[in-house]
Amino acid sequence: MKNTSQKNEILYAITKEDVQLEARRILGRELDDREILQAKKHLEFGIGESINSVYNCIFNEIIRK
Repeated sequence: MKNTSQKNEILYAITKEDVQLEARRILGRELDDREILQAKKHLEFGIGESINSVYNCIFNEIIRK
């Protein structure tokens, strides 16, 4: 049986630095605190809306192998 820490292991994370890296690449600058909050809200919405598609892709790939 897996312990609690194994069950709650984070499989993927997007950090503030990840967002800043993309902002520098795409916008040529870092985001301010207000823009970071806005990015966080959009990430939460986007991931929430598309998570079923992500899971379907993952499990379809697993089934094919």
